[in-house]
Amino acid sequence: MNRQLTWLRLMSIAFFANGIGPFGLKVMAEKGLSDRYHYQYLLWWYAGGLAFALTAFLITRSGFYSREVVFAFGIGIGSFGGQLFSLMALERGVPGYIVFPATTGGNLFLVAAAGVLLFRERIGRYGIAGIVIGILSLVLLSVG
Repeated sequence: MNRQLTWLRLMSIAFFANGIGPFGLKVMAEKGLSDRYHYQYLLWWYAGGLAFALTAFLITRSGFYSREVVFAFGIGIGSFGGQLFSLMALERGVPGYIVFPATTGGNLFLVAAAGVLLFRERIGRYGIAGIVIGILSLVLLSVG
């Protein structure tokens, strides 16, 4: 399969999957269900992610290194914590127009800063355009 097509397919999955979790948090908070079911939601959300990843791993039959499992576990713990604290903020009445831009904007900033500072990545025109569009979208979501 063409590398660009593979990249596009994987990035599309990541794009849609990243939005589903926070959307569910917002729905639960709006319906008044988050205080009773937040742990169950997070359990099934991450169990589903694990099942999806294992399925992809088994289909591709590619090997992995133990450090990849350690990194994945660390990333999962960080993601779980972010989702949990976002949900707790919503439960305590912090409006979604503050919670979601703060968490999304924080991710955007950390990833961009880590790329530049830790990995010495150069941000080209498309990267700068992506960051600017991300920031503008957060501003529009916060104002609207």
